[in-house]
Amino acid sequence: MNTRKLTWLLPCMLLAFPAMAEESNVIKMLQDQVESLKQHVKTLENKQWKMQDSFARKPSTATPLRAQAATTAENTGNPSISVIGTFLGSSMHSSNGVHKDVFFPLSEGEFVFGAAVDAHTRLDVTATAADGGVAVEEGYITSQLPYGWRMRSGRKFIPIGRANGVHPHALVYADTPNGLVNLFGAEKLVGEGVFIDYPMYIGDSVQSLLLGVFQNNNDVVFDPLGNEHFAGMAHWTGMWDIDDATTLELGGTYIQGRNGATDSSKTRITGGHFALKNAQFDRSGWSFQGEWARSQAEQGSALPQTVTDGAYLLGEYDFNRNWMIFSRYDDSRMSGGLGRETALSVGTVWKLSEFQSLTIQYKHTHHALTQTAANLGISTGQNANEALLRWVVAIGPHRPHSY
Repeated sequence: MNTRKLTWLLPCMLLAFPAMAEESNVIKMLQDQVESLKQHVKTLENKQWKMQDSFARKPSTATPLRAQAATTAENTGNPSISVIGTFLGSSMHSSNGVHKDVFFPLSEGEFVFGAAVDAHTRLDVTATAADGGVAVEEGYITSQLPYGWRMRSGRKFIPIGRANGVHPHALVYADTPNGLVNLFGAEKLVGEGVFIDYPMYIGDSVQSLLLGVFQNNNDVVFDPLGNEHFAGMAHWTGMWDIDDATTLELGGTYIQGRNGATDSSKTRITGGHFALKNAQFDRSGWSFQGEWARSQAEQGSALPQTVTDGAYLLGEYDFNRNWMIFSRYDDSRMSGGLGRETALSVGTVWKLSEFQSLTIQYKHTHHALTQTAANLGISTGQNANEALLRWVVAIGPHRPHSY
């Protein structure tokens, strides 16, 4: 009986071996085809980068007809619209017994509109709803000028450092660095004016020079009464490739304008920033960045100028496209015997998708200076511990965040 079973099994095995060999050959052919396609895609990408680099190095006064048609047809007459909701809950305890809880309200809603007007112009408007009111956070026209220049006219976040020019929901942390709060107050430094910038390609680096004239009513760094004053600025950034996955960015800013203390008194702001970033193909990576700025406000010939320094260092580590951790150190100093403030934050971010994320953050502030203390609702010189939970949800198309 066993011999008869083996007799039937032998032809089946003989038939199976060629099928297995044929399957192995098919798999080998598919692997070879995939490798061939990878090489082909890599070759095409290299050609594309070379063409883009060649085009960027040779500015032209005219826009190709095909590019004009593509830009004009992008969304003229049908602007992209997105809504971004930021829900922010917090719990704060200070060293003098102040306790404040905020239970996860919709702290800010952003309505973003953007469209290409024609081949040379684009309009972007961001309106925010917060605390029962609606205001235009940013609204500007971007115009492409001859010889590669670009002009932006309207209301914009002033591009000093890295954090001030970014919308709050796009920052990895849930608060504003204390260094920037002590420099500009709880709100970002915003101006209404004209800004022109020009890209430069020097060696393997990409650099940009921005010049601008704007007016603002910031009551911390310029005028305590909130009157409008004009200021001029220059801003430079440069980026270099360290290797295939790592970049280094450096930048510097100078701003000068009248501050309203007297008819001739001025405020001067100088600052610098850096960012070292590593981004892998699987969305893992790390970054280390920071910025520093100094505000020097003249108070008149009979009074010494007020000097405020604000800085932070930020480290991030991305495990994958969904999870990351971060830590930030803030440092602020003020003249006039007010001393030095420090703060340490740690947190984690869960990016559920491109359209929503959750941030959990703990922050300890030591010896709060004037603006930080006012923002927290505590006395100057006190310590504070905060726990923050932020949930950001977006619907509709939105432009990619800055690198």
